[in-house]
Amino acid sequence: MKTKIFALFFLSLFIIAGCKTFDNKNKVKITILQLNDVYEMSPVSGGKLGGLARVQTLLKKLRKENPNTITVLSGDLLSPSAIGTAKFKGTDQKFAGIQMVDILNHMGWDYFTLGNHEFDLKEADLIRCLDSMKFKTVIDNVVRKDSKKLFRNTERNLTREIEGVRIGIFGVMTDGYEYKYAAVSDPIEAAKRAVENLRKKSDIILGITHLNIDEDIKIATEISGVDMVMGGHEHENYHLLRGDKFVPINKADANAKTAYVHQLTYNKKTKALRIESELVFIDSSFKADPEIDKLVQKWTNLAFDYFEVKFNGDPKETIGVPMVTLDGTEASVRSRPTKLTELITKGFYNYYKDSTEFQVDAAIMNSGSIRIDDKLPADKPVTLYDIIRISPFGGTISLVKIDGKHLKKALDIGEESVGSGAFLQYYNISKSDNKRTINGKEINNTKSYNIAISSYIVDVGDTGLDILTTEKGKTTKIEAPEPPFANVVKNQFRKDYPIKK
Repeated sequence: MKTKIFALFFLSLFIIAGCKTFDNKNKVKITILQLNDVYEMSPVSGGKLGGLARVQTLLKKLRKENPNTITVLSGDLLSPSAIGTAKFKGTDQKFAGIQMVDILNHMGWDYFTLGNHEFDLKEADLIRCLDSMKFKTVIDNVVRKDSKKLFRNTERNLTREIEGVRIGIFGVMTDGYEYKYAAVSDPIEAAKRAVENLRKKSDIILGITHLNIDEDIKIATEISGVDMVMGGHEHENYHLLRGDKFVPINKADANAKTAYVHQLTYNKKTKALRIESELVFIDSSFKADPEIDKLVQKWTNLAFDYFEVKFNGDPKETIGVPMVTLDGTEASVRSRPTKLTELITKGFYNYYKDSTEFQVDAAIMNSGSIRIDDKLPADKPVTLYDIIRISPFGGTISLVKIDGKHLKKALDIGEESVGSGAFLQYYNISKSDNKRTINGKEINNTKSYNIAISSYIVDVGDTGLDILTTEKGKTTKIEAPEPPFANVVKNQFRKDYPIKK
């Protein structure tokens, strides 16, 4: 029977559970560097955190300390990012995640599992990325929808031997979304099958997952033999011990703001396993690795050349300097209004209000439109590139007509969708004592209202928000200009936070 001892190092906090003697003769030390939900190559949070060149510096240090170092990334690597929307010069081919693959290849990465955002890409783009990976993609519950076979260059699960210790690795991702060309089966059942297969030929079993935390807990508590779950998807760090054997579940912060470093010590004689995990802040204390930094700059420059033409401006141009921090983190914008969402929806509203041709009553945006997952710090310049980062998929704004009854229903659905991209942000709409108002007047069921809204919601929809589409819902498009998202937000930034001369 395997005995496990865990230690979590978090800043100066040490938690040690259990006790077991490890003799040096039989013990094998293995280091694991874990990232998850990494869309950005460069530092975020005004340059304070993240950056794959900084991660490489940490990785080189770990490899120097222990040659038995392996790396994992728990889903969401290829999308969404502003850089990924850029196109190669003279072609219609988007980068579409290949920039991230190139960098991880140069870092000597080891393992990756798919996340839901990988399927933002067109099928050909995803296959191009998978074919280009020098690291292994481990995914046990995703197959092609047409053939029911694994995607090229992916494996259901695998084993790796280090100094005689057999490490079994499986990967699963959430089945909470529908995809055009991929079929995703129940991740818990897939994990059970994988562990059953690995149990016979592994001393240690590790799960690389891209799941909701509740699903990770199920794996830890319901599947015997799993020694650690390294997850992603929430964008916020977690460290939990769950189940009778206190299986650790670890998630780092998105965009490499933090990384987990796991130190595993396995005794081949007693089969005892010790796990020590440290959450490391990837900040300026880590100097950028020159080789990876040069590669990041290469891809950034290629993207900026494209953006300069597309957006008719220098991506490095300062648009404004906010006096307050503008919070665009996913955890915030999918649960409440922030200064950033207020600025954006106000921009929607003002675009039509400033025109003498159109009447506008309010503005609505699905929070899933915001992909920056970052904070724009107070008193630091916001550039055109930051505007592009806010909503890298771009899109436009539309003006629609909807009656009060269905507008209120849509707002209720948005409110019930807290935590998801269907959570609605709005401007010039208020709620008090369960009454919704526009301009201080209660919304009238029979009155029509003109709403500035994300074109995506009107044309495509979002989970549960079919009511706002023109095809299945209750909105009607008004013949009016549909300006690009970036232009509208850029203009509002200049109004709210003008550059002081």
